[in-house]
Amino acid sequence: MMRFLKAVVGGWLLWGSLAVGSLEIYEDGVTYRYIPVDDYVGFVRESTALCGGREVPLVTRQKCPEAKRLCKEAKELEAVRAELETLHSSLSMLDLWVRNAKPSGPDAGQWITAAEKMGKQQAQWQMRERHTEADLKSRERHFRRQVSADVPRFLSRRCKEELELTLPPGVIDVNFLNVAELDTKTIRVTRFVSLRNHSGVDISSKDVRIYAHGFHRTLRPIRFRPWVIRPVPRGEPSKQRSGEDVSDRKRGLGMEQAPRSSPSVTPRPLGDRDYSLGKIDLPSTGEELRIKLDTYSVPRKCEELSYPWKSDAVYVACRFTPKRAVEGDRWIVKRGRRLLSENAYGEYVGGEYLLFVNRDDSVKVRRSRLVERERSRVVSGGKIRKKDGYLIDLENRSDQEKEIVVVARIPRATSEKIAVKLLKADGADRESLDEQGRLRLKVHLPPRGKKRIRVLFEVTYPRDLQVVY
Repeated sequence: MMRFLKAVVGGWLLWGSLAVGSLEIYEDGVTYRYIPVDDYVGFVRESTALCGGREVPLVTRQKCPEAKRLCKEAKELEAVRAELETLHSSLSMLDLWVRNAKPSGPDAGQWITAAEKMGKQQAQWQMRERHTEADLKSRERHFRRQVSADVPRFLSRRCKEELELTLPPGVIDVNFLNVAELDTKTIRVTRFVSLRNHSGVDISSKDVRIYAHGFHRTLRPIRFRPWVIRPVPRGEPSKQRSGEDVSDRKRGLGMEQAPRSSPSVTPRPLGDRDYSLGKIDLPSTGEELRIKLDTYSVPRKCEELSYPWKSDAVYVACRFTPKRAVEGDRWIVKRGRRLLSENAYGEYVGGEYLLFVNRDDSVKVRRSRLVERERSRVVSGGKIRKKDGYLIDLENRSDQEKEIVVVARIPRATSEKIAVKLLKADGADRESLDEQGRLRLKVHLPPRGKKRIRVLFEVTYPRDLQVVY
């Protein structure tokens, strides 16, 4: 499905057009409507144009109006290319002349003088060639950041009605950025929208509206994955027991993408996840234009979380209820003047938002297998009952008390023939277990203190069945 952004644009274009219309940006394309004052469109690719509902072909021309900003930059770029070609030709001609030249007489002095002049000229040209090549590469990179095509497009005939220009996807980047400031009991959220125009069409608007209903969330917190126990046929080699999935080890801090919603292509009033901006000049420079949306403060509750089945780190995370929907983008987190993180991410948990704001490197967590385990034994009904578990060691290396929430797991059965039961979690102050096998353990660590948690569970399954987890 498409993610959807729609912006209504009106105002004077500072670069040669009068625009009273709209700009609609989708994931699969962009539609820009305005009334042009000439036939120049811009440095755009794969575009179509409708004038009053009738298609107008776009054509390329050698001559680009110098009054247009991008045309001027393109002309300067061509001048540098021409200068570099001239230097290449001059050096080639000089090299050819030196290889074919023959002294006309025995006067070595004149020959040496001529060779010295030619060598000096060659060195100057070579130095200019290197500088010009570097200048050309820099100008080309700068120009490509601004345009989607290297040549300008023009309307094949003049249009005096509203022009509907359809552009390819991705020519205007839209991103949201959130800044979180942690106070004593609240979190202050300031939201920004970031726009980058590299379509090749300069835009200036007096009113912009953004409809963000279809933007999907990209989140990078620790995501819980059940520890699955499953049956396998007898005789099939089973993998060595592991306390985590192979995909977990490869994933590290995973990335979750929430389902994308279907966008609506028809205009509608502003909703809870829509934004109305003021006058904006958006030239096609590829540079970021960051606009403040709003600021609000809400109560927050922070806790320290550990996921020993995935990582040995301890994360500081804050829960709060946003006043506006979070679009799942990057967060910058501050506490006073101190920058905690400039690349933080979060996710919705129920009706709250869980934001990972920092890491606590003063607490170390290690998960290990039980050395002594009870052997499997056959019980009544021809079933096998086996006890298993693991150890979690926590160490507080700071001079402050710590309250840690350890998110652990016990296996979750995928067959009705298999039963898993938590027996105990020694060493934890409080515990809770859900149907996914998520085990939450609250642990109090005194200053410079250590604590060991011993998690023990029991697996029961038919004697003729083999299980792996």
